[in-house]
Amino acid sequence: MKFPIRGVMALLAIGALLGSAARAESGVAPTSVLLGQSVVLSGPLAENGIYYTKGISLYLDQVNAKGGVHGRRIELRTLDDAYDPQRTTQNTRKLIEEDRVFALFGYAGTGSTLAAQPLAEKAGVPLVAPYTGADALRARTSPVTFHVRAGYGDEMLKIVEQLVTVGVKDIAVAYQDDNFGQAGLKSAEEALNKFKLQAVARGAIAPPNYDAAQAARTVAQAKPGAVILATAGKASVSFVREYLKTGERTQFFGLSVVSSAQLVKELGADAAGIAIAQVVPSPWSSKYAVVRQYRQALAASQDQQEPHHASLEGYIAAKILVEALNRAGRDLTRDKFIAALESMRNYDLGDFTVDFARNKHSGSSYVDLSIVRLSGQIAQ
Repeated sequence: MKFPIRGVMALLAIGALLGSAARAESGVAPTSVLLGQSVVLSGPLAENGIYYTKGISLYLDQVNAKGGVHGRRIELRTLDDAYDPQRTTQNTRKLIEEDRVFALFGYAGTGSTLAAQPLAEKAGVPLVAPYTGADALRARTSPVTFHVRAGYGDEMLKIVEQLVTVGVKDIAVAYQDDNFGQAGLKSAEEALNKFKLQAVARGAIAPPNYDAAQAARTVAQAKPGAVILATAGKASVSFVREYLKTGERTQFFGLSVVSSAQLVKELGADAAGIAIAQVVPSPWSSKYAVVRQYRQALAASQDQQEPHHASLEGYIAAKILVEALNRAGRDLTRDKFIAALESMRNYDLGDFTVDFARNKHSGSSYVDLSIVRLSGQIAQ
């Protein structure tokens, strides 16, 4: 049986379309690419998650306003997990299996990321820029996970090095007793060990209420010259407040996930002098091109949010994501996207550099120390 030429061409065209549809990557449409995010937006640890997400949206809104990437708008489907790994697991399964997102992006928290990573690896879904420095997530190179920020080990080493340099060796550690805090405690002890030191005291702060009274009393009894805080959100505020009630005084050093804005808002003048490790430049510094771009975006935004380290970190993470989408090309697949991220060798985002490679999925080791001033400003 013979078909007319036009009929044959039509059949071939239909076959090509069906084949193209069969090959289409999850989350990728002609005019959009869908990403999924599970992040803490409620509860006592919500501040950093909220600001991190705001920073991500700040840059993605800019990109989408200009037509997106290769004609595709970037859509971010965000679910609140309230810093509960079980909810993160549920959210991640929904995003991968029901929503069929192209990639997971902008997760927050050690426990949440630990819960999501096995699911991402099993499904072959990229997991990009989780807001955590846990070294347990960096112990091996996950084929799908890409870390933008420095690890807690880098932060702890910077803190301990600074303390030893100024002659402080009686150092205690306060930590929230969960995946994040235990990872921070481990990193602190490893950093201390490099200087042949041990923690003079350890104070555990139990979730979910983060009542730090007992932890503060335990640490204060050792009269340390400094206390490293492996805490975030309410746990940080609670410990400092309870420690000061003991009548003892010391120098507090926090990880980057300690929210300086929350410390100032809730502790007032008592926040002055607290040192905080930072994994991005100061959002108030015009020295860095990426900060100038971020501040211009803030000024143009209708949100009118204040500068915030977590927000700047989200903005930087979104810039990396968009650059990888650009490099992956118009025929977007997860394999091409992962290869694009791995091609970002010493990539300068504006006086802030990330360096990924095939077997190197931690992009930055940048760590600096900042101090909360009496005025509430952050000096870095």
